[in-house]
Amino acid sequence: MIKCLFLLGLIAFLFMINPTIAQELEVYRHPRLNIQFEAPANWKKKPYHSDKLIYEIFNPETDTHVMLWYTTTEQDGPRYLEKMADMKGFVLEGKPVQIQIKGRDAWFYDVPGFINKEPIRMLLAVIPDGKSKTYPRENALHIIQIWCPEENYEQQMQTMKNILSSMKIKDKPG
Repeated sequence: MIKCLFLLGLIAFLFMINPTIAQELEVYRHPRLNIQFEAPANWKKKPYHSDKLIYEIFNPETDTHVMLWYTTTEQDGPRYLEKMADMKGFVLEGKPVQIQIKGRDAWFYDVPGFINKEPIRMLLAVIPDGKSKTYPRENALHIIQIWCPEENYEQQMQTMKNILSSMKIKDKPG
């Protein structure tokens, strides 16, 4: 009996220190592109009426956001990340971290910055997807931005990294 109570207490403690264990995951799919990912259930969509290729969802409780889009460019993935970070006013230190996501090369920066003058922490990532079918000289890139307010980062860091590692690209877009 005491061992059973101890185990129940231990399990409850683990859920309290790592809330991502207890969260039900949902698969979110970009409505027009070939990329999907897992995040905690019941996040809200933020529509971009002027650009249907931008897909953003957010958790209203933690203000954590995921934004996806696709671009083609003559630059490789890491160089495009540097360009994006510069356009957003982020100060990068060193080279992007290279990782494997579902068997694909990917790169990301973990950077502090500002959105609407509010301090945030962002995982700024790219997953190359070969050459563009429309512009064969250009690289096809899936761009991923995952961010939350700076004060929530320590609590949300693992969830953000789990979302990034869950990205899945299916067949190529046009």
